[in-house]
Amino acid sequence: MTTNMERSNVYQRWDDGFVIRRMTLDDEPQVLEWWSDLIMSVELQLTLDMRGDDQDGFYIGEKNGEMVGSLVMLLVADDLQFAGYLYVVEKYRMSGFAQRMITTALEINRRRNLSGIVGFDAMQNLESVYEKLANGKTAYNTTAYEGTVSTSVNREGTGTDIREV
Repeated sequence: MTTNMERSNVYQRWDDGFVIRRMTLDDEPQVLEWWSDLIMSVELQLTLDMRGDDQDGFYIGEKNGEMVGSLVMLLVADDLQFAGYLYVVEKYRMSGFAQRMITTALEINRRRNLSGIVGFDAMQNLESVYEKLANGKTAYNTTAYEGTVSTSVNREGTGTDIREV
């Protein structure tokens, strides 16, 4: 394993051909495609467009030059980081690549003197995977609803009126 954590495009290389490098704007379409079936990913697209190609926190995993994974880990407050968009293509799952990306991102943050809580955005069916990878625990659950809002919503009251389509 070779490490280069200074402001470089490549953060780490392993002898098995796996590389973690900085995500670029050119990588955006592939990452958005990976996530398009899972979540609405407009926030990633906006963040990538605003930040440019020279900011740490946006990671791509490659195996022998092929993009095989992604991770975003950004500072939200002085002691809080957000991690999401952790993805490894199916044929490379269970290979340790996700763990390598998380470990590398945490090491970069440590070298930048960033510490505190790292919150992972995980779908309910992946909670146990994230808990194992990040040695953490679930702090809260989020429920996503799909459907249309009734045209007869009472805006004077409270609550929601969502109907299944």
